Amino acid sequence: MDEDDDNTLQFENGKVVAGSINDLIGHLTPTSEYYPTEEYLFAFISSCRLFVDPIDVLKQVVERCQIEQSNPDLPETATVAPHLLLFILQWTETFPNDFNRPVLMEKLHEARRFCQNLDPTCSRGCNRLIQMLDNRLTDVKTKKKVPKSESWDDVNFVRDIKPELIAAQLTHIELDFLNNISCDEMITMLGKDVASDSICLNVNKYVNWFNHLSHFVASAVLAPELGGARHLTMEYYMDVAVACFSVGNFNSAMSVLAGLSQSSITRLHKLREKVDKNKADHLATLEKQMSPSENFKTYRAALKNALKQHTCVIPFFTLLVKDIHTTCEIKKTKVEGTELINFEKCWELSGHLVEFQKYQSGVCDLQSDGNIQEDILVAKILTEDGMMFSSYEIEEPVTVNDKKRYKAFLEKAPTQRMESFY
Repeated sequence: MDEDDDNTLQFENGKVVAGSINDLIGHLTPTSEYYPTEEYLFAFISSCRLFVDPIDVLKQVVERCQIEQSNPDLPETATVAPHLLLFILQWTETFPNDFNRPVLMEKLHEARRFCQNLDPTCSRGCNRLIQMLDNRLTDVKTKKKVPKSESWDDVNFVRDIKPELIAAQLTHIELDFLNNISCDEMITMLGKDVASDSICLNVNKYVNWFNHLSHFVASAVLAPELGGARHLTMEYYMDVAVACFSVGNFNSAMSVLAGLSQSSITRLHKLREKVDKNKADHLATLEKQMSPSENFKTYRAALKNALKQHTCVIPFFTLLVKDIHTTCEIKKTKVEGTELINFEKCWELSGHLVEFQKYQSGVCDLQSDGNIQEDILVAKILTEDGMMFSSYEIEEPVTVNDKKRYKAFLEKAPTQRMESFY
């Protein structure tokens, strides 16, 4: 499609930067001779829900294709069917959850019938498209729930394993969770009207994993049977955090740091005094590397370097999500003073998603041990209350608030206490 044909489209360096919704959809619509670039298609489909319902987009695209095909001046052998089919295929591959909406699925079937009637040779491709979409919509990629351990022994089994090997297992786990998240889950988080726990299931699972690992670390340090070896457990997880950072697994590094920074642990001054000074210094250096100061400037530099050194890099996921939200909130959807869509915002949002896909495509060549991974995933961990109670048992509460909280814990019946602590 020539740029001259698009009355409101504005271009910079060959890329659309602004235009009306109608003309942006026109630039998206395939014809018998034209097909949008994959970059434009991805940017538009990923961001269009910020200014137009995807249902209206597919409806207009199909209608435009039908109008073009009915043009009497169109050569008899020309057909839009192959391009329209490819368009829908690329949409369903990257954003399948859009088609959980019945009205959008109906429009897809209308487009399928239109393509089949135009070109019977497309029938096989149409049937394959529907089958692939059905598989994506039904494949929720959930892991089986395994009963949690009943013994505190399991939470500290890792101390017999080198920190570097644990860091490797955490990296495999992280990549597994990361690969389960689809681009439409990431985009769904931006739309208040379409946000859904069922659609964002894998995002929520990844966030829960971060919290699980953090509590796993804290639970290990606070485990009741450790006694005098407790400071060694702290040192061990300091080494794990450093090892995670060294292999480019920043999400686990941050999670382990969060576990060691739980108030239930930081209040244990006598315990922290026993920790080896060199290991404490290494942890302090790591904390500076992951510091949020200047919008995580030091971390971002480390992330950039890691991408050059490792085949698999796991970013700090919370910050990645925050960057997407920041772009969405700061950048205006419309060009100031006009009704034109600011497509530069769409390019920036799609850039975040392309970055996200780059992390997903990583290949983890670190040693893998499924048994260790499963044990970490299902290990029994303490709740916030359980961690604080264990902390008070290790070192008596000092502040008034801590004393009140500890007294409230002790007043609970033993069975009630156990239920609230695990």
